[in-house]
Formats: sequence, C-alpha cells, structure tokens
Amino acid sequence: MSHQQEYYYNEHDENQAIKILKTKKKKKLKRRFKVLLYLMVFVCIGAYFVSDYSKVKSIAVTGNHEVKTADILKKISVNKSSYYLFVNTGKIEDEVKTVPLIKKAYVSKDWLGHVKIEVEEAQKVAYCIIDKTTYVIDELGNVSLTADQSIIASLQATPQLTGFKDLKFLKQFAKEYVKIPELIKSQTSDIIYSPIKADTSRLKFLMDNGKILYLRVESMVEQLSKFDYEAFMTAYSDRCEFSFEGNHVYMKKCK
Repeated sequence: MSHQQEYYYNEHDENQAIKILKTKKKKKLKRRFKVLLYLMVFVCIGAYFVSDYSKVKSIAVTGNHEVKTADILKKISVNKSSYYLFVNTGKIEDEVKTVPLIKKAYVSKDWLGHVKIEVEEAQKVAYCIIDKTTYVIDELGNVSLTADQSIIASLQATPQLTGFKDLKFLKQFAKEYVKIPELIKSQTSDIIYSPIKADTSRLKFLMDNGKILYLRVESMVEQLSKFDYEAFMTAYSDRCEFSFEGNHVYMKKCK
C-alpha cells in the first residue's frame, strides 16, 4: 500500500509569506527613499555653493580713524567671493592685528552673510626718520613705517627720535621705551641718540621743562621706574642735566 504524503493547508504559512514580501518591499522603498534623500541633499548643497547665498555679502570695518579701511581689508584672507560658512573669525582677528597701529580686533558674522570687523587703534608714542623713511612707534612697542601724510602730520605731537641710523636698534629702543613711566613719556620733547666711547647706547632725553636726562637703552626702564621725576625736579631745580649710571644719578648745574 503506497503512502501518499498528505498536505495540510495552513493559513498561517500564507500570511508569513505575504508578510515577508511586504517587508522586502518596505526595505526597497526605504533604500530608494534614502538614495533620493541623499541626492536631494547633495543637489541642495551644490546649488547653495554655486549661488550667491553662500558668499560673503559685506565686510564692514569700524573703529579705525587713522588706519585706512583698505589697508585692513588687504591683510585679511576673506573677501566677497569667499564662502561665508568657511569664514574663521579668529583667523581674521589675528590677521587684522598684524596691521600697523592696530591694537585690538574683534570679528563677528551674522546668518545673512555679513562680516563686521571692530578695531581699536594703538596710540602713537614717538617717531623716527631714517633714510627719509618715517617710522612710528606705538604704545605696544611696535615699529612700523608709514607714508600716510595724515599720520605723519599727527606725529608732530609725539617725541621725535633723531640720530638713529639702525632700524634694529630703533626696535630695541621701542620695546623698552613703552615700559618707562607715563609721566616721563608725557613730558619728553625729543630723544637723541648720543653715544660716547664708554657707552654706545646712550640716549639724550630732552624734557619739556628744558631738563636733560642721559640714559642707556638697556637699563632705562629699571632706572626710571625708581626715579621720582617730580620730586627731583622740585628738589634740584637748579640742575639741568641728570645722568643715570648704574644705581646713581649724577647731576649738573645749569649755567
């Protein structure tokens, strides 16, 4: 007697098959949707960078009075063709601070593509002419050359350095000069490089009251920090020259 395999219809098996097919279709649809979504995102990104919406709209500079806006814009690595999203405000601040006579810089940007640069100019404290080139010393001790006639005209209110021939020596002097007491800087009329055989870095400070101070570049900060200028001028009003040598001040009577 042959045994024929019997098949029993199971409704559950059919439901499982349909369920598997539906799951596969959903996965395909999800994959297609993801691909389509990625394509749309790439297209939107591409369209954004091609359009003007991705570019810097404007660059505004404020706070500068003597430094020209054009000189500041020349120093930065951003312009109106730059991509706004890639604007690094910190980098721009560092670039702006390399501009002569700029003390501080703050850069901000808004979501409309506008970049704003706010600066604070350094005060000019002295100037020197070497080989017909005008050099400015600012309150930070930086030395920069200028050909700007408006800046050169304003330098007349600051002490002039004469006799300086070496730019390296001038820079050395500038770094030290800004550290001396404000009272002495404010009452200095002119500074003359006045070396002697025994002292090749000697300087001659001509004061507004007609007094003369002889100082060395290397030690003038330490010496003047301990020097009570007003007290000496009052106590020794009959002295015209004050020569600083080590811990001593040698005075010479007026003629």
